[in-house]
Amino acid sequence: MRFSEEYGQLHVRSAEAREGAVSAVSETVLQCIWYDQLFVEEGLRTDDGRTLKVLSPGWWNRSEGPDFKGAQLEFDGELRTGDVEIHFTHGAWTQHGHHLDGRYNDVLLIVVLESVPPRKPPVTAACRRIPTLSLSLFLESDVRDIAGRLAIEDYPYRTPAALGKCSGFVASHGDRDLLALIGLAGEWRMLNKARTLRERMERVGADQAVYEAFLSACGFSHFKHHFRAIARQFHYPRVRQLGRQDPMLVETAFLQIAGLLPDALPPGTTAVPHFARLRALRRDRLSGLKSLPLRWRRVGVRPNNSPERRLAGAALFLSRTAREGLVATLEEVWRDDLNALDRRRAFEGLFPAPVGFWAEHCTWSGKRMATANAPIGPGRVRSIIGNVFVPAALAMARRERDRRTEERVLGFFSHLPKEPGNQVITTMTPRLLGAQAKPRLTFRMQQGLLQLHQDWCESNPSCRNCTVIRYLSDGTNAAGPRPGAK
Repeated sequence: MRFSEEYGQLHVRSAEAREGAVSAVSETVLQCIWYDQLFVEEGLRTDDGRTLKVLSPGWWNRSEGPDFKGAQLEFDGELRTGDVEIHFTHGAWTQHGHHLDGRYNDVLLIVVLESVPPRKPPVTAACRRIPTLSLSLFLESDVRDIAGRLAIEDYPYRTPAALGKCSGFVASHGDRDLLALIGLAGEWRMLNKARTLRERMERVGADQAVYEAFLSACGFSHFKHHFRAIARQFHYPRVRQLGRQDPMLVETAFLQIAGLLPDALPPGTTAVPHFARLRALRRDRLSGLKSLPLRWRRVGVRPNNSPERRLAGAALFLSRTAREGLVATLEEVWRDDLNALDRRRAFEGLFPAPVGFWAEHCTWSGKRMATANAPIGPGRVRSIIGNVFVPAALAMARRERDRRTEERVLGFFSHLPKEPGNQVITTMTPRLLGAQAKPRLTFRMQQGLLQLHQDWCESNPSCRNCTVIRYLSDGTNAAGPRPGAK
């Protein structure tokens, strides 16, 4: 006698009946179908009977959280803006833990391939019910046929859904007016950063304000709030005092406050002299420092961007500028009669070279890197120069009504090379300029794209009644009226 396989065959047949073509396509195909709205739009209804109209599928989210952010949907004629999650089956919502995850509380619609309604309505972590759309009921052909026609590599940036109305304007009138607007938006973004920094300067002093902005920028998007909390806990005068004595004192203080300087390394770890020295400094010089209750969630963080490395790099930079002070050191670079390239190189020269333990390691107990890298890499250095040093100088110039310095800062800002891109910039470039556009991006243009996204596009991905389109159509922007414009 043999163990029966009959139940396994039953299980396979049942799965095939439930999922149909699911196993033949990837979930990315369903995301593409939703993004380009490759389904019958008339008569669209959710599983609870509400009529549905998709004004915009939303922003394709390539990071953590819902698949699409900021979708514009009409339920029974009522316009709502929120997120959309895509799955093969209804059960995936709870299987993936979304019903317990606060990042999914703004989901307005769950799109599934299944044709059978869910047995129980899905809910968010806030216990709000979410309607679902059974996509297979509204496809014009089999999902496998649609998958065969899709150019997956074009998504999400080189498809019709990626283009906004501005790209149509550019196709008809050229990009001069829009590029001028992007430049103006970039300048406005710097002015806003400078205003925020100036307000902080008036409250805590220039050095502390710029120090907080610098440390936040070192933390980048994942840890900027953690790093700002460290800066506000451990004030600049103390950092400067320690930095003039020994850069390792600043590093020890940062790691201790961050809760990233353990009492001991994991068992079996090779002895780390750098760790031993920092522990000794903590014991002998900084024993009174308490750790902040910070949680370092590292999902999606590249090893090179570990908070330990960034804090160590920040400590070295602050120690190198401690003799004159942070603001005084930056002002000296601004005062020098330099062209934009030499001034940028002068700023870059303030940052530490790839030497020491953190140039070759990402964690205390990890393997040594094949090639030494500076704890704060060149891309992040450019971001700090543009997002901290430029608005700080602009804030000081505006406070002192120093027009000459402001003109110098604007000239430098206009020639600053681009920083490493992000999803917003990658999305906004084809959206505004067209799928085939390959503009020579500068830092100023990137800032303009971010500002336009924040002000107009993020909340209105369908471009309904967009003010920017009316502005461009009037032909009355900074580039001058277009020929023939009234």
